[in-house]
Amino acid sequence: MFAVLCAAHAGGYERDIPEQNLPPLEAAIRREIAKQRGPAVDALREFYRNHELPTSSATLSRYVSFGLVAGPPPRFTFTLGREDVPPDVASLEGFTPLLTAYYTEQHVDQLFERVKPIYERHAAEIERILGRLTLLETGYIRKILKPSTEHTFTVYTEALVGLRANFRIYGGRYFLVLDPTRETAGNEIRHALLHYLLDPLALAHHPPMSGRKAILDEVARAPRLPAPFRNDIESLTDECLVKAVELRIQNLKPAEEQAALAKAEADGFVLIRPIFNGLLVYEKSEDSLSAYYEKLIQKVDLNAEARRLASLQFAPADESVSASSDQPAEAPPQEVSELERWLLEGESQLAGKDTRRARATFERVLEKYPDLPRAQYGLAVATIVDGDVDRGRALLEQIVAELTGQAGAAQTVPLGASPSSPAPQPFHSDPGTLAWAHVWLGRIHQEGGRKAQAGVEYRAALAVEGAPEGARLAAQRGLAATGSSSKSP
Repeated sequence: MFAVLCAAHAGGYERDIPEQNLPPLEAAIRREIAKQRGPAVDALREFYRNHELPTSSATLSRYVSFGLVAGPPPRFTFTLGREDVPPDVASLEGFTPLLTAYYTEQHVDQLFERVKPIYERHAAEIERILGRLTLLETGYIRKILKPSTEHTFTVYTEALVGLRANFRIYGGRYFLVLDPTRETAGNEIRHALLHYLLDPLALAHHPPMSGRKAILDEVARAPRLPAPFRNDIESLTDECLVKAVELRIQNLKPAEEQAALAKAEADGFVLIRPIFNGLLVYEKSEDSLSAYYEKLIQKVDLNAEARRLASLQFAPADESVSASSDQPAEAPPQEVSELERWLLEGESQLAGKDTRRARATFERVLEKYPDLPRAQYGLAVATIVDGDVDRGRALLEQIVAELTGQAGAAQTVPLGASPSSPAPQPFHSDPGTLAWAHVWLGRIHQEGGRKAQAGVEYRAALAVEGAPEGARLAAQRGLAATGSSSKSP
């Protein structure tokens, strides 16, 4: 991981961030990297430019994923079979030989030896924190962890990861990569570890069907709620469960607990309070949380919660929304075409759960611009939410056929291309629409009890190059819920 992220910094990651804004260890290592000169460094810069995404965090995300599946230096051979390599890693085709050349040319091993004692101290501290949190969290949920190669949790302490922790789920394997010097490191470990422990419960036991639309209608009013939770009741419930348990294990004073509950609700995590109240009853029982949770979640009255939330004043939008959304924030264009204006209008209506008007808007778009995937997707989701699942499924299947047909006709760089050339990437004219279409098809199959077909759709979503993080997370959770692996059949 150290070698991979040194290469990313040499290529240009965080090049625009002033040194005084970086943690001391990262700043010191970056000063050393800035002195590096040579053909491998030049090739890395060109490669980084050719593979740069709209935001630095999105770009780094690929390199973090690469570091998680790469073997030891200097060859960095993947530890997984080619068919199991995550799609975002596959998009860095040609990076491995560059990394090997850079590692050798710049003696990265010697640089690591200089900082290794600091890394070891940080790792020892994080290990103590992880051990304490594991005892606390497993004690609360009354679970004994058993060794497993299929369900694991690993923390990487890496100063070069920058300002944002990177959390990954590959099947049942959970990874957290973070700068251990950040003040929030302990909180991030606690939250990620709870996901590792609680996700299986939330995936196995869903909230009641009645009242789901009413709840989603309310969360549509929450400006701060990240996009992945707005249309996914399972993901929203999972996150609220984690947040509720997190509050209970922190041993806060009652006033602090209530303030934290109010803040979470104001941010849009509207199921935290009924789950929190259910945990108070659970604590008086003798059951483990895995035995009790189905009863807890089935007692949540979504319709009653929606009525209660009708008078809730959500917190105003702030920068946290753009930081958590699928797409980076961009300045609005000065001129918007008629098509774009109609699409934005329909998507706004859909986000506001005004499905009747959304359907009318998307149908108007499709009358003038037939077979437009983005409009078809909006109409499909609005149709499904209104209860016409068969028509929505037909629209989604049409989207997939059209977009994958475009992908199959596109040209890609062949394997073995020059390392400095762009990586071979399957071309999709609209990767976000394609990925989410696969996710919704997976959900339809999953609800219908067709787990194998659902797994095919979720894996297809993960394979879409450029898929938004929200779609990838939804697909990963879907695979876990169906008991499928991320491996292609």
